[in-house]
Amino acid sequence: MRIGMYDSGVGGLTVLAAFVRHMPEHDYVYFGDTLHAPYGDRTAEEVRALSLAAVKQLVARDIDLLVVACNTSASVAVDTLVDHYPDLPVLTLLDAVGPAVQHFPGRKIALLATRRTVEAGVFEARLRSARPDAAVRSVAAPALVPLIERGVKDPAVYGPFLDSYLKPLATWGAKVLVLGCTHYPLIADQIQSRVPHTLLIDPANHLARHVAEKQDAFPASSSSGSVTLLASGDATVLDAFWKSVSSQIQTEASEEYDHIELRRKPTTSGTKAVTHGSATPGMHP
Repeated sequence: MRIGMYDSGVGGLTVLAAFVRHMPEHDYVYFGDTLHAPYGDRTAEEVRALSLAAVKQLVARDIDLLVVACNTSASVAVDTLVDHYPDLPVLTLLDAVGPAVQHFPGRKIALLATRRTVEAGVFEARLRSARPDAAVRSVAAPALVPLIERGVKDPAVYGPFLDSYLKPLATWGAKVLVLGCTHYPLIADQIQSRVPHTLLIDPANHLARHVAEKQDAFPASSSSGSVTLLASGDATVLDAFWKSVSSQIQTEASEEYDHIELRRKPTTSGTKAVTHGSATPGMHP
């Protein structure tokens, strides 16, 4: 199976890492729209247009399954993608966020996400639907993605922003914090240090396990276990992050996934990408 993924930049590599970890035998094509990152502060119309351009690059490479590895895009653009590509199965992290929190204890659930994702409200709605017994709070963290995209690693730079976003959640007593942007697992240690008594959940791990456990439900094609990185801007940025991303991803306990379904439109019958090599899954620690 050839699985295509896209994100506004490097964040979706955390999703790619989760999939490669669980299904190294498949082929992966990842498109990072580094030229237009971040998506989180763009209008819904801009996000839809950029998402269509990204998926066009992936469809041209004969993918069997599309994984939207950008939660901002998943919040506002999925219906548009399904309309344009009715025969292409589509999954998003939005499909996994409900199952991810269903079986964890605690009645205070927080969502940390981009401004556009929080404003769209769809992730929070899924959380409330999955856990009607719990209180849910969403916090927009607009400063984080630009710093991550620039490769900033100094905790002192992130500190003031993380304190402002997370201290209110710690005071509130959040028991679960859903990382609502695929960039955030890259700084999971810094996030966890500010909410030490809160469980962090990365929905990418849950979605990857679902696909691995339910592979018979997805299209099948020959594969060789390769990873191809594409970018609209500087592809070396993707390569640098990919070499280190696997060691920075936290995994969660396995859950039930029977109710995660493919998005595909019922039927009756751009951006320039730069290929930046391929790598056998597992090459990069």
